[in-house]
Amino acid sequence: MSKVLFAGEAIYTLQTIYKGRNSFSMGRYFEHGGYFIKALEENGIDLDYCPTNKVAEEFPWTLDEMKRYDVIVLSDVGSDTILISQRTMEGEKTPNRLNLLEQYVREGGGFLMWGGYLSFTGAYAQAFYKGTPVEKLLPVTLMDTDDRVEVPEGFLPVVLEKNHPILGGIPDKWEGWFLSYNRLIPKDDATVIAVIEEYGNDPFLVTGDYGRGRSLASAVDCAHHGAAPSFLNWEYTSKLYANMVRWCAKEL
Repeated sequence: MSKVLFAGEAIYTLQTIYKGRNSFSMGRYFEHGGYFIKALEENGIDLDYCPTNKVAEEFPWTLDEMKRYDVIVLSDVGSDTILISQRTMEGEKTPNRLNLLEQYVREGGGFLMWGGYLSFTGAYAQAFYKGTPVEKLLPVTLMDTDDRVEVPEGFLPVVLEKNHPILGGIPDKWEGWFLSYNRLIPKDDATVIAVIEEYGNDPFLVTGDYGRGRSLASAVDCAHHGAAPSFLNWEYTSKLYANMVRWCAKEL
């Protein structure tokens, strides 16, 4: 049975309310990875969750810690959060965990990056994985600038590789829609499973081998608004998410 580390998909918001001359603020905390977490649990996949606000201090610090997992999944957590811990800010030297991720996959680990405003290059290029060791292990080349594509009219992917193991048990006709994605450039040796036809056949799902490991890039988020509830509640989404992880773990 696969063991997965899922990092990211948590936010804090601060809202200020004004009533005439008076105002007050309210903070809220959200975790958006519930659909993905539930999908893995429903399919018998063991998962540890590290929300975004804990990544800087609690994401694995050593290669041995990473190798406790068959697959590491990042979703909407920028490279700065992994690179800059409190110890870094205080002037202490620490391991470069992006280097460790590259070595982890090269030596046989599985890796999945979901799309989002803080994935790949990201909104205003703030995710900033371009030129890092993570770009090396991914099956895609990243944009130099903001890679978001907003699709408020919605889209569904067009599947190119219908017999790929990730799509085992998934109907050819998908239901629901997606509203945003990250523009990615497949590497020469990558496999593009599905594309976004209306937008110049931009890749939707891309797989690749890296060293002894595997990596998977999803141009869309595992939650909204990239993946709308209409897709997240589709009866086959849970199996698709589990298949993606199992492929990364070399179980498919």
